Amino acid sequence: MAEILKVSSTSDPSATAGALANTIREEGVAELQAIGPKAVNQSVKAITIARGYMAPSGVDLVFLPSFVDVEIDGENKTAMRMKVRTRLPFKPSNAGEERGKKDETPEKEEEREKAKEVERNHEETDEDREGGEDILDI
Repeated sequence: MAEILKVSSTSDPSATAGALANTIREEGVAELQAIGPKAVNQSVKAITIARGYMAPSGVDLVFLPSFVDVEIDGENKTAMRMKVRTRLPFKPSNAGEERGKKDETPEKEEEREKAKEVERNHEETDEDREGGEDILDI
């Protein structure tokens, strides 16, 4: 699970929405945490703005609110936590190499395979080298 995005009463909803949208794109899910009515209001605004950021790519965001107890400066407080996810299944961008591969032309696939082969050969040469000399590969 990605880190919890903490929202305060003075948080900029647009900046929070950007962070939220990026987290959704990378992780597929995000969580906002807010303490107090003004912070909750800023969180809901951020989710609304993030929905606008994600809509052009066909992604619809929903959120599930819950209460959590947190300790701040030795004092127990109740926070509202909002789990934000996509309405339909969504493959985050960090899901691996398969992303974007479906549109790959045979030339691009061949180029990618050549790059992997060069990398493998490069690793072998590094292993074959002896001594503690500094080597700069360009």
